[in-house]
Amino acid sequence: MNNRITSRSILFSITSLLDYMEIDILDEITNHGRRVAYISLRIGERLGLSKDELFDLGRFAILHDIGGAKSISEQTNSLVDRTLLENYQSHCVYGQTIADFFPSLTNQHDIVLYHHENYDGSGFFGKKDDEIPLMSKLICMSDYLELRYFSKHSKYVPEQIISDLKQQSGILFNPSLVEILENLAREMTFWLDLDNANIDFAIHKHLPAVDDPLSTRDLFTIAEIISATIDSKSIFTNIHSKGLAEKALKVANFCKFSSVKTRQFHLAALLHDIGKLIVSTKILNKNGPLSPEEKNIIRQHVYYTEKTLILMGIDTNVVRWASNHHEKLNGTGYPKGLHAPELDFESRVLCALDVFQALTEDRPYRTAFPLDKAWDILDKMVMDNELDSEIVSIIKQIFS
Repeated sequence: MNNRITSRSILFSITSLLDYMEIDILDEITNHGRRVAYISLRIGERLGLSKDELFDLGRFAILHDIGGAKSISEQTNSLVDRTLLENYQSHCVYGQTIADFFPSLTNQHDIVLYHHENYDGSGFFGKKDDEIPLMSKLICMSDYLELRYFSKHSKYVPEQIISDLKQQSGILFNPSLVEILENLAREMTFWLDLDNANIDFAIHKHLPAVDDPLSTRDLFTIAEIISATIDSKSIFTNIHSKGLAEKALKVANFCKFSSVKTRQFHLAALLHDIGKLIVSTKILNKNGPLSPEEKNIIRQHVYYTEKTLILMGIDTNVVRWASNHHEKLNGTGYPKGLHAPELDFESRVLCALDVFQALTEDRPYRTAFPLDKAWDILDKMVMDNELDSEIVSIIKQIFS
């Protein structure tokens, strides 16, 4: 479909969205995943890891908390403290399930699952030093350092940090890894790279440039797991992207799209809500009307969908259809307020399908509408010149 899409481009494009997930945890964006990856990579370099091993290490470090959204949604509908997430074993399990769908260059196993295992066996799964994968050990120590000294503090004393790590040597961390970090920390560059203003540059500098194009199969596998991660943010949307993608395929077949266009349309449906990773679970699960400020936050997700897909290197058709899924024919949609002449057939279809999918799902403020009520709402939107009448007619033919 598009040979510009690589594992590296996808990883960098979702990194910022993973940082926005920190809103649910710390009520601020922290660069947590980036810094954990950077610290891990610097130690990995000192250990002489290969280029492919370093890429896998950086990938797992960036993704290590990706299971947090599902873990949080099971525990609470409110903002939670980072410490609480760290106490949920499930975020390691869910995170590993997701990480398994990202192709590993060096056949690594259970790196995310064991990223909270301690040298003395006091972690979630009771694994001790030699039983813990090396990359998990590096991420564990880097995670500890980042959370304790960087997530909530802009000022820190390097000597104090190293003293703390040395006290945990032989307890939480492997002594030889602590010694490597102690030597590394003598470099001023190490601390400067960790600043918010520099961390993006530092990651690009130290994460190897593995730019082999993803196969179409791998791309769709990753898209499916990303869409499941998005949906898992709320118990009320846990099948939304999957359901929309299934409906998109049926419409594509009904309209006799070419095989290439069908794959593109399917991908657009899978990833249309990727920007929702920026939206707080508290807002997604709110049982009642949203405030104007909350509505504005929700509407921003389409902007971040477009931004993320462009950074991935996704085909322009996919980007357009996915980022137009809330635009209406009469210009009352968002985020661009486009009008009918600016919306192609596929954009109109995805918009109408998204409305239909949402109407037939339970939401925190209502149960799913029966089909006859859904048709009434769609017909009203046609009368108001929001949706295309021909497309609504097609949807009725397929799904009645």
